[in-house]
Amino acid sequence: MIIGASGSTSAGNLPAVVEAVAQGDASPQELLDAWLTATVFCSRPQRPGVLVAEIDGGQVVGVCTSLEALARFAGAGDWFSTTGADLLSQLPLGVDIVLDPAGPHPLRLSPGALRATPTLRLNTLSGNGDS
Repeated sequence: MIIGASGSTSAGNLPAVVEAVAQGDASPQELLDAWLTATVFCSRPQRPGVLVAEIDGGQVVGVCTSLEALARFAGAGDWFSTTGADLLSQLPLGVDIVLDPAGPHPLRLSPGALRATPTLRLNTLSGNGDS
């Protein structure tokens, strides 16, 4: 768990969680929890959508945790912001996220690993109603 200097949890502070993950002090679940409600920033292309780059290992989109991080990554230009949850819902399948690509702790996230896979679990009941 991530605890701030004041003793409060830093789960809502995405940059702090990213740093904690990079240092091994936070779990992937803590990163996901912070990501979903955080405001994230991306370069805005001319057409609606996100700027997707082709790199070794597939397609990625650069996403930043602050406007300052976006300026370090992309320089001056048009941008948009949204929540992490909204961005995940909008990304095409197979496109990974590189979080704070020009920062000290860039993280590559694979949203496909977060998609739910339908499963079916069957239990049989014994004659007395126990499973």
